[in-house]
Amino acid sequence: MNKQLLLDKRPEGMPGKDTWRYETNPIPELKEGEVLIRHHYISLDPAMRGWMMDRKSYVPPVEIGEVMRAGAIGKVIKSNNHPNFKEGDCIVSWGGVQEYEITSGENCYKVDETLAPMPKYLGVLGMPGMTAYFGILQVAKVKEEDIVLVSGAAGAVGSLVGQIAKLKGCTVIGIAGGKHKCDYLLNELGFDEAIDYKSED
Repeated sequence: MNKQLLLDKRPEGMPGKDTWRYETNPIPELKEGEVLIRHHYISLDPAMRGWMMDRKSYVPPVEIGEVMRAGAIGKVIKSNNHPNFKEGDCIVSWGGVQEYEITSGENCYKVDETLAPMPKYLGVLGMPGMTAYFGILQVAKVKEEDIVLVSGAAGAVGSLVGQIAKLKGCTVIGIAGGKHKCDYLLNELGFDEAIDYKSED
């Protein structure tokens, strides 16, 4: 049986318990060329809030009654002659908030869990890491001695942006909410300065 979290209604304001519906459903038989993946981890990202809304965006919204979209990583436990994935392969996908996923492999890719633990492929080696990497190096094109101001600096993307900028020889100032987060930026991530937007002008 597959445990799934489905979008039950479009939230207004903060999503609540009634936004989703939990279901347990049978796992269908695999069609030719499909694989069954058991998710080990899912990624809970701020983007999920936007995916619930019925408006034009970079991806279509999650439909009412569909499994809530999320990045996921897990292992192939069954394959029906898939050309690229076999049992035991570690796969990153957009499989959603559910225990099992059946897929033809579209928008999936295999990773080597001997190089990094599974959760890293949803974070620093996944979408947040790629966003930070290409954003700061390809879009912003920072260079040594630049001054870089990072909003949301204690978050998944912002924390990586700041560290990459430091590696490039930049002065990095982070904006975060609360003393604890600002201390984290300064003492653990090596930011040069931190602005607590909750207590400073």
